[in-house]
Amino acid sequence: MLAIALKDLRTFSRQRISLFFTFVWPLCVAVLFGVLFGGSNRPSPKIPVAVVDEDGTAASKAFVDRLVARESFAGVRATRAEALEAVRKGQRTAAIVLRPGFGEASTRLFHGTPPQVEVFTDPSRQAERGMLEGLLMQQGAERLQSLFTDPASARPSVQKTLEDLRRDAPGRSPALESFLGQLDTFLATPDARPAEPAAGQPAGPGWEPLRIVQQDIARQRTGPNNGYDVTFPMAVLWAVFGCVMAFGTTFASERVRGTMVRLQVSPMSRGQILAGKSLAALFAIVIVEVMLIVLGVAVFGLRPSSWGLMLVAMICTGAAFVGIILLLASMATTEQGIGGMAPAIMMPLFLLGGAMVPLMVMPPWLAKLSVLSPVRWAILALEGAIWRDFGVTEMLLPCAILLAVAAVTFIVGARRSEVA
Repeated sequence: MLAIALKDLRTFSRQRISLFFTFVWPLCVAVLFGVLFGGSNRPSPKIPVAVVDEDGTAASKAFVDRLVARESFAGVRATRAEALEAVRKGQRTAAIVLRPGFGEASTRLFHGTPPQVEVFTDPSRQAERGMLEGLLMQQGAERLQSLFTDPASARPSVQKTLEDLRRDAPGRSPALESFLGQLDTFLATPDARPAEPAAGQPAGPGWEPLRIVQQDIARQRTGPNNGYDVTFPMAVLWAVFGCVMAFGTTFASERVRGTMVRLQVSPMSRGQILAGKSLAALFAIVIVEVMLIVLGVAVFGLRPSSWGLMLVAMICTGAAFVGIILLLASMATTEQGIGGMAPAIMMPLFLLGGAMVPLMVMPPWLAKLSVLSPVRWAILALEGAIWRDFGVTEMLLPCAILLAVAAVTFIVGARRSEVA
């Protein structure tokens, strides 16, 4: 029985096409889809914007400098035509234009037209537009904060606003005139200056409308760490598919060429012959599973939560597909027959089971039908050992279903082979 298994493994290792679809192709699938699903953790994206300064004053330049330097933006300076063209072509999310008079308006407080900024965005990007408005309002509010962090430079603005108010609308806003006068008086007092820092302590930021204290809390992950956690179980199933095709073809070929007949006249029983051939297929499947998972751990950041449950999932998956190999081989009478029949049966099972498209992105009705595919239970068992944090109890269901598939397909396949 062991000699038959070793003979089949040597035959498998000599089939270059089968080795390609067993080792190389699944790895390509895992890497490609892993990159599409996000790969490893990415940094927070920045909003790409183009900034246009049509005012050209010191105040507008300072505003643009602060805007471009913000961590939330990937900003570039441009002309109005360049900025609008970049938004039109989708190269930038928004164009921010500081209109002429921005600097003059920045010197006024609580009176007159405020500094004006035009924002051009694609109407379909409402989420980015709302975020952008919030960040611009935040930067505009920083101008008021500077009143109390730098009273000496803020007093001229207050005094100018008061003069403009008395000149443009004398007596119409007595409350505002009173407020600005009192504010000017306050800014001239020592109380308006930032508190002197204690000995050995750095100077504080002055008055703050709101102090935000950042605290880090490590998020408890309930999903995959990265895209490769999802794609490598899929790749393992594609490697198993390569084994199914290789060993199924070998079984059919030996039947056509009379090898099975010669084995049946040997002292071995028919059960020993099938057990030896099944053992070879099981070894091959588990070996390719181990190779792919080890490669995923070494290169792509897979972190299985339980190596013991991973080994159990691999063996149960291998057992299920060994039975399927035997069943497919019993249904085909020629090599060409299994070459056409096996993909016709296996591809729908792989599609339904989530080996082509993850179940999480399938329509709900299709995801419910996936319980009919052994591929779904194999992927669930592998994912349970990688990122779903399955315990022994949770692993029982997928593994029991895989072993049931193995038993049924092996028995049916063995009986059909006997009849053939």
